[in-house]
Amino acid sequence: MSEIKVVGWGRYEDESSGELSFSIMGGFIGDGDRWQDYLDGTPEECHKYAEAIRVSVIKNNIRITGEQHQYDSEGAPVFSDGATTRLSYRAWGDLMAAIWAEHEDSDYNYMSFYMSF
Repeated sequence: MSEIKVVGWGRYEDESSGELSFSIMGGFIGDGDRWQDYLDGTPEECHKYAEAIRVSVIKNNIRITGEQHQYDSEGAPVFSDGATTRLSYRAWGDLMAAIWAEHEDSDYNYMSFYMSF
């Protein structure tokens, strides 16, 4: 199978050829955690998708909350195999916090990207 990439960002409700769930509830990324901590808590079969999101988020400076992930017109990643992922606010917050904590070597936690305040 070819490398998985994010090919676009669409609506959370859009149909896809498959849906991935990286974690059940989320909320486990805290201050001091980094990308490897995120991967350690994520099913191995999702790692290539998580990595594709990480690359797209950093490349495009995407900093959206779980709320935006679910309600914005360009909040949900669409992958090269047609799959998408629909995460809870907390699970999305985990993903974004781990990405930006690693990239900026700064402390973020899931609440940093939970919802718009």
